[in-house]
Amino acid sequence: MSQLLALFDLDGTLVDSAPDISLALDSALTVCALPAIGEHLVRSYIGEGSKRLVHRAITRKYEGVADKDLYDQVSKIFLNNYANNIFVKSEIYPKVKETLGELKNRKICLGCITNKPYEFAISLLKAADLFKYFAIIIGGDSLPKKKPAPEPIIYAMKNLGIRRENTTMIGDSIIDLNAAQNAGVQSICVTYGYSGDVDLSSQNPDKIIHSMEELPKAIMSLPIGSD
Repeated sequence: MSQLLALFDLDGTLVDSAPDISLALDSALTVCALPAIGEHLVRSYIGEGSKRLVHRAITRKYEGVADKDLYDQVSKIFLNNYANNIFVKSEIYPKVKETLGELKNRKICLGCITNKPYEFAISLLKAADLFKYFAIIIGGDSLPKKKPAPEPIIYAMKNLGIRRENTTMIGDSIIDLNAAQNAGVQSICVTYGYSGDVDLSSQNPDKIIHSMEELPKAIMSLPIGSD
């Protein structure tokens, strides 16, 4: 059997990072005389990178675009806050480490593709003691395009020398699912995380799982890996 590649989203899939993101963002908003938005709303805004998150937080609109000067001010404070408090109240989801270890023991290659800025992705993965599991890590600013564009997934496959039909993207949001579909790879969606109001089961993922410990069986049940 050819080697398999499992690509993971980070926020909402491996780590529940919303508590620290929320604290850093609300603090920045407050300093800039704007109302805090709270963790519940932050969870629905996460997924398309820090820039979109800040624009949404300022405007309180999913597709909102903030005044440039205000955006720059909030963003600078937010990123500084978050860099210094990246894994304080955040938690690794249950069975993540055990599952990543099991997949590696099965000789499945692992990668992390996130829309989080690369610098923060590395810091979070190291703080959570997850960095060691991944052969490749791609952030939202690593390439000209990020998820849901297919480029990060395609880059990972080419870099690792693993074929499209042997690759699976695992994530918690429509962004991850669309990225997988755009790249022509298998998709597994988790039901926890930051999917907001989107019912991922209605968007034709290849598999749906409710906890990370279900992942090895789900991967091995996909029609992948045969020559």
